[in-house]
Amino acid sequence: MATAPTCIIAYTAEDDRYRAVREAAIETARAAEARLILYDIDAAQMFASPLPTEEWSGEGDRDLWPDKLAPDDLERAGRHGVAEQVRAARRAGVQAFAWLPQKKGADGLAEYAEAQGADLIMMPEQMEDPGVVDRLRGASVEAAVEETGRPVAVVGEAGEIDYR
Repeated sequence: MATAPTCIIAYTAEDDRYRAVREAAIETARAAEARLILYDIDAAQMFASPLPTEEWSGEGDRDLWPDKLAPDDLERAGRHGVAEQVRAARRAGVQAFAWLPQKKGADGLAEYAEAQGADLIMMPEQMEDPGVVDRLRGASVEAAVEETGRPVAVVGEAGEIDYR
């Protein structure tokens, strides 16, 4: 990357299977003094919202969910594992939050990256060759590069970073 990022969006999952991405993102954000948003890819589901909706949580509650979720917000949404990941990033000195996307594809990622002013997206190398369903949803490194128009850092399991 030519310049240091100011806002990084990094893939994560409730079960922390993208730990290498999270750790590389924390280190990159700390070094650049950038804001970090962990993007919980498991939150997106076909027929359900990742956040409590008005239908079951009461009228007007949609306004209670900010566009960047702090650990307490994540706990209220039932995402304890991601809340702990945000806490760990904060303990490391990073201004960290998370987001629970509505959809998995690169178009949703692009919309969120634009809204947040993200200038770097970090993804696991597994997304270079996703399965058929993820490919159809546009959940791949190639789709992220094309849709977001932002630099994408692909992180290997050993933590090596390849910028696209």
